[in-house]
Amino acid sequence: MTYARFPVNLDSIAGAPMSPTVLSAWHSAAQQAYSDPARMHHVGRQAGLLLESARSSIANSLGVNPSNIYFAGSAPEAIRVAIHGVYRQRRRISSRVIASDIESLAVLNSVENLVTHEGAEFIRVPALISGALDLDAMHKVLKGGAALACVQLANAEVGTRQPFAEVLESARAAGIPVITDSTGVISHDQLPEDFDLLIAPARDWGGPPGVAILVTNPRFHWRPEEAPDRGWIGGFPDIPGAVAAAVALEEKSDWEESANRLRELIDLLRQSLELTGTGGFHCTGDPDNRLPHILTFTIQGAAAGALVTELDKRGFYVASGSACTADSRMPSHVLEAMGLPRESSIRISLPPTCTADDINQFLQVLPDALETVVTD
Repeated sequence: MTYARFPVNLDSIAGAPMSPTVLSAWHSAAQQAYSDPARMHHVGRQAGLLLESARSSIANSLGVNPSNIYFAGSAPEAIRVAIHGVYRQRRRISSRVIASDIESLAVLNSVENLVTHEGAEFIRVPALISGALDLDAMHKVLKGGAALACVQLANAEVGTRQPFAEVLESARAAGIPVITDSTGVISHDQLPEDFDLLIAPARDWGGPPGVAILVTNPRFHWRPEEAPDRGWIGGFPDIPGAVAAAVALEEKSDWEESANRLRELIDLLRQSLELTGTGGFHCTGDPDNRLPHILTFTIQGAAAGALVTELDKRGFYVASGSACTADSRMPSHVLEAMGLPRESSIRISLPPTCTADDINQFLQVLPDALETVVTD
């Protein structure tokens, strides 16, 4: 049996260790920003200055105004606040909410909550086998009007980029705001220059797991109702987390070189799996129009959860089940929407530290791990 010399993290979307610089920034902020930033005394103003500095840094990194940056405790929380807030602002115009079947469960559950409790009508847009939403179907439903539409930049499970620019243009023509989940994109792929509302978790770019951002467009007159004066959505602001997220994003200013290298590694992995004569591997998602660091493959006759455990024993961390839900044991609704087997999938998401040796070692241990879990 072959084992990795050191544990190799191939599940970076779940999170990765913060760099020493980011950890140092977090620790320094934790010592200084312990007071309520709304207080007028010295330590309150000090906390407020650190929070505003973090907002300004994030805004500068993304090329937007600091007043359009809001922090939240998680991407699902920011998604919920955005979807519910925009719907309540526009429900007199329409009760329809549009989203594709491949959106994250944070999006789908938020919309379903509106259906259950506020009388919304959920208009579902199907997906193609490539992992992209059906653009023709999306154009058609947008013409019928809606309170809002939800369109991700790319699918964080299979990596396929979505036709975001085309959807945004069509939605703008219909007067419909678009809420955009950009999980997996920042520090890996280019953000669009134009959007209405955009949400992203800080762990995408090496920040702490308990921080996300919601970025608004001043053209669309909406802002969160929950403590907008502090730039934090809900609860007491995690100022050390916000500072750490800002420093981490500054560190990723030159992300293109890393993204190109990870794309080559995913290409190597995809080609090697497709050439394998055993195991019934099927690589999902668009092979070209995709995020550079993500690959999901299905395995015929394998118990994916057991395979994760066997790979873990050999020093490799991967994911199974749905990448778009807090419970990774749940079968993938994304693969189901694509018309693919959903019970036996493995998702790889490479961190910037991944090397070709890591991928080659993974390919060496995979057959042995697979042999122990094949069910037929």
